[in-house]
Amino acid sequence: MNEKEEFAEIERRLQNMASPGIRPGLARLARLLYEAGMPQCGIPAVHIAGTNGKGSVAASLHSILLSSGYRAFLYTSPHLVDFSERLMDGVQTVPAAKWHKAIGKIENILNSTDYFKNGNLPTYFELATAAAIMILSEEKPDAAIFETGMGGRLDATNILKDVRLSVITPIGMDHTEYLGDSIEKIADEKFAIMRKGKPALFAGDSKLNERFLAAVRKSGALPQILSIDYSITGVSYSLSGSDFTLKGPDLPENRYHTPLVGTFQPENVSLAAAAANILKKDFPKITQETVRDGISSVRWPGRMEVISQKQPFLIDGGHNPHAMRRIAQTIRELLPGKRVNVVIAMMRDKETGRALSYLSGTGAVMYCTEVPGCARSLKAGEMLNMAKKEGLEAMGSFNDPVDAINAALADDLPLLCCGSLFLVGYVKEHLNELSGL
Repeated sequence: MNEKEEFAEIERRLQNMASPGIRPGLARLARLLYEAGMPQCGIPAVHIAGTNGKGSVAASLHSILLSSGYRAFLYTSPHLVDFSERLMDGVQTVPAAKWHKAIGKIENILNSTDYFKNGNLPTYFELATAAAIMILSEEKPDAAIFETGMGGRLDATNILKDVRLSVITPIGMDHTEYLGDSIEKIADEKFAIMRKGKPALFAGDSKLNERFLAAVRKSGALPQILSIDYSITGVSYSLSGSDFTLKGPDLPENRYHTPLVGTFQPENVSLAAAAANILKKDFPKITQETVRDGISSVRWPGRMEVISQKQPFLIDGGHNPHAMRRIAQTIRELLPGKRVNVVIAMMRDKETGRALSYLSGTGAVMYCTEVPGCARSLKAGEMLNMAKKEGLEAMGSFNDPVDAINAALADDLPLLCCGSLFLVGYVKEHLNELSGL
C-alpha cells in the first residue's frame, strides 16, 4: 500500500476499534493512557479551545514556533482529505508506520484489559488522540499544539498534563446538544481547559470577559484578554491575505502580514502572536522577527483558501452561524457590491436557517448541494428550500458538489464554496474534476 492507502487503513482500524458516536468524558481515555504508561505527562503543550478560529490560531502559532527553531507538532481535527493531516511534525505529516505502531499498542491494551470489555470502549476521537499522544511521547518534541475537538472540559485533548498555555478563541453557539443551550454554558465548557498557575489567553467578548475572569479565579490561571490587553489597528484585507498592526504587554507595536484570507484572520493571527509573546518565557528563541516570519509563512488549507484569483474562487469550512456571519463580512469586504455564487452544503444538526440568514444582502446566489456519502449532510433539496425560506436567490440543487461548482464557474462570477469542512474536503479531493480552473 502507498502512504495514502496506509492512512485510509489507519482510519478503518480506529473506526473498527471505537465505540460509536460522541460520548463526552475522560474516564475511558484516562484508563487507556494509564495502561500505556501515562504518555500524556511529558509533552510540553499549548491547548486551544473555542468555537471558531481554533485551527487558524493553532496553525499560526505552530508556524511561529517552527520559525523560532523549535521542533513543534500540531494536532488538529477533523482532517480534510486524509487522516495524515491530523498530526504534523513541522511541515511534514507523521509517517503511517508510527501511527500503526501506536494503534497496535492500543489494540493490545483494549484486548487485555477487562475495563474495556464492559461497554467502555473509547470513541474514535479518543483513540486518535491517544495514538497521537503516544507518538508524541516517543518523539519528544520541544512543543505540541493541540486543538480541542469539541468543547474543552470533557474533550479528549484535556487529558494533557504539561500544558504551558491555554488559548480560547471566539465563542459562539455550536454543538449545543453536548455543550449547553446558552453561550454562557458553552463558554464555561471551553474555559475549563485552564490550568492552575499557567497563563490563559482569551480572544475576548464583552459579554463573556467577566465570566472568563471568574473561571480564572476558580482555576488559578494567569489571565490575559486579547481585546483588552492588546490593540489591533491598521487592518487591511485582500485575496492575498491580511495586514494589521499589533501592540500589547511587552510587545512593541509591529506590522504583520498573514497569507490567511478573511476579515476574521487579523484577530486570529493576533491571538497567535499574543500567545507566542506569552510563551517566550518557556521558549526564549521566540523573537519579534520569528513571530513575523511565522505569521507570514503560515498555511491553513480549507479556511478561506484561495483556489483561484483569476476568477476568484475560495473555499471555507465555516459551518455555524458564528462562522457564517464572518464569511458574510469577508464577502462584503473583499468583493463589495458584487454578485457572488455560493456553493453550500451543511450538516443537518447545524442551525442552517440562522447561518443562511447572514448571507442575505451580500449578493449571494446559492447553488445548494450535499456531501456525498455523508449521512449527517442535509440533502441538496432541503438546503434549497431553506435558502429560499431565508429569501436568498437560488439557482437549484445539485447532488454532487462538483456539478454545483462547475455550474457556478460557468457563470463567470466570484465563487465561494462553504458550509462544512466535509464539503471542503470533498471539493479538495475532486479539484481535478472542476472545469475552467
